[in-house]
Amino acid sequence: MIIKDPAIRAWIYGIFAAGAAVAVVYGLVTNEQVTVWLALVAAVLGNGLALANVDKPGKHEAE
Repeated sequence: MIIKDPAIRAWIYGIFAAGAAVAVVYGLVTNEQVTVWLALVAAVLGNGLALANVDKPGKHEAE
């Protein structure tokens, strides 16, 4: 799944960040664990953008 729209990626990241804060408040996870999970979410969403913009084989070949 590649999400190309930056607004949607920002929305998803915001939902994860809010959920992570709630999880810390209720003692479900520690601050250190939340940091790792949010880094993972950022990496997945950011890499989705990178993968969407990688040149495909044959895309720029001369005819």
